[in-house]
Amino acid sequence: MPSLHLSRGVAGCELANRLRGVAVIVDALRASTTLAALFDHGAARVLVTAALEDACALTGALPDAVLVGERDCLPPAGFHLGNSPREVLAGPRLDGRTVIFTSSNGAQRLTACGGARHILVGTVANAAAVAARARALAEAEECDIVFVGAGKYPDETYVAPEDEAAAAYLAAAVGLPIAAASREAFAYWQREIAARGLAHIFAHSPHAAVLARHRLAADIALCATPDLLCAVPEVTGSVELAGRGAGVELRAENCPDAYRNRTTSPMHEKE
Repeated sequence: MPSLHLSRGVAGCELANRLRGVAVIVDALRASTTLAALFDHGAARVLVTAALEDACALTGALPDAVLVGERDCLPPAGFHLGNSPREVLAGPRLDGRTVIFTSSNGAQRLTACGGARHILVGTVANAAAVAARARALAEAEECDIVFVGAGKYPDETYVAPEDEAAAAYLAAAVGLPIAAASREAFAYWQREIAARGLAHIFAHSPHAAVLARHRLAADIALCATPDLLCAVPEVTGSVELAGRGAGVELRAENCPDAYRNRTTSPMHEKE
């Protein structure tokens, strides 16, 4: 039976690569939520680059693409949207559009797990959907699942509580056995979630304070809302880049209309 592993950063990607398992990249504030929101809002594909310059260079061949992302929490010059699920869902629909995405943390991990059998993007906001997809893949191919907390690139010592809690929440939703090395961390975060709740953990994380200073606090509550989104972004291939950076293509199954009709109301409730 497949097992579940909780890890983070480079070590997490290396574990997923070594096990040839299903990697679930968890950047709870905010890249995982933003990427799921892009697909819920109609995007056909998302090209993710680790390097900012590679994202900008791709627009030469894809002038109609939507540039989405951040550096230091804010959209770089020339970007259409920031790494903000609230901004994505409040804007015009992206039906059939190609999106180019880069971020400080999540994009770095997504492009570093190339040895994994499958690479998914998961967080609290798409928990039920990603848990079902990850379990189905793991059971069909008899491989383990590794939840990779994005942390804070390139500081591999940094522990992001929102990523750790989201990973444990997803692991509980999957419902498969927890690997021995991850049981203590899983039990700890289950106790924290029960005692404090996801919204509190997210809101009192160090990165939430940074987002609040940039007047992006509204994203925090959205990112901590379970099952707000139904898309499960999944790596479907690599992206050829002119530079030395890494890039991957994401696609996702279309969301049912019931979910599409929900994508504007949660933000307006939090105005």
